[in-house]
Amino acid sequence: MGFSGFMGRSRGASGGKQKPRPERRRPVDYAPAALPERQPAIAMLVPTSLGGLTACATVVVLGLAAVLAAGLYEPALTAAERAAGPRFARSIAVLGACVDPRAALSLTTWLSHLLLLGGAAVALAVGSMRRHRRDDRRGRHRAWGWMACLLVAASCATQVPLGRLVGTLASEASGLTFGPAGLGWWVTIAGTLLSVVSLWAVLPLHERAATALWLSAGLTAWGACAAAMWLGTTRSLHPGIAPAAWTAGCGLVAIAMLAAARSVIREARGEAASKPRAGVSNAPAAADRPDGRGTEPEADDERSGGDGWAPESTDATVYTDGSDFDQEQDARHLSKAERKRLKKLARMSRAA
Repeated sequence: MGFSGFMGRSRGASGGKQKPRPERRRPVDYAPAALPERQPAIAMLVPTSLGGLTACATVVVLGLAAVLAAGLYEPALTAAERAAGPRFARSIAVLGACVDPRAALSLTTWLSHLLLLGGAAVALAVGSMRRHRRDDRRGRHRAWGWMACLLVAASCATQVPLGRLVGTLASEASGLTFGPAGLGWWVTIAGTLLSVVSLWAVLPLHERAATALWLSAGLTAWGACAAAMWLGTTRSLHPGIAPAAWTAGCGLVAIAMLAAARSVIREARGEAASKPRAGVSNAPAAADRPDGRGTEPEADDERSGGDGWAPESTDATVYTDGSDFDQEQDARHLSKAERKRLKKLARMSRAA
């Protein structure tokens, strides 16, 4: 008994010294709309209205114009230094370096990267939608994948001397130096690829005017950049012209990708300008048919031969005799033979 009492006291003592269990943290409460599969895709963020696209284009154009003007117009920086005074002279100098398009690390370079990568993402979204077009028998949706690859390569060329690498490699392989330091090879290869892929991607679009306009303007700006770099080796040009033209071209190409996405979304939703008007049937009129007969169900039943068989119609026709109006949702698509049999039963019921 003494031993059992000792064990009881030891259990009581150990039970009194037990630490309280920490409470389990309740999981954070999220609504079902927070699930990743319910988040909007890139295509859902593209403005489909004309006003939305115009607003985006205005923001891009005015933003780039402000940044380029601040970096190229030197009197603006001088006026800012005088207004800030000698106390903030170094801050103004660093700010000028941030917006200077000639600097390797500048706001214009960052904007070029951002616009090109954003345009590549939109091009991939366009290709993902375009691949579901039913009359796309030649795989034209692949053009948007190539377009995205070219935009990523252009973004890479902003920081990596990709043009000089291609020009040097082509010059050594062919033994012909085309342009200063092989720049002509890079311009020719890049221009040919961009032109071919642009035509391949834009021509199948129904609403392609806006996309073609913005894309042509962007490619023209890139051509001006290449021309400024070429002429800069023999003439005295402002060193900020080429990078400014490159950044402007990046913005215009990004707007072109938004216009293309808007066009494809409108095509998928049936809002494109080339869609058939509502209520207009593609079936030939009775006067235009060879036999001059109409397309009424009775005429179709007579042409079936009277044996109750006829090829099924492709139209979504639902027969109701009026008595099952409250059960309209239970109606199903009937063939011509079934419609004929139901008509016969209806006439027999009315005669009875």
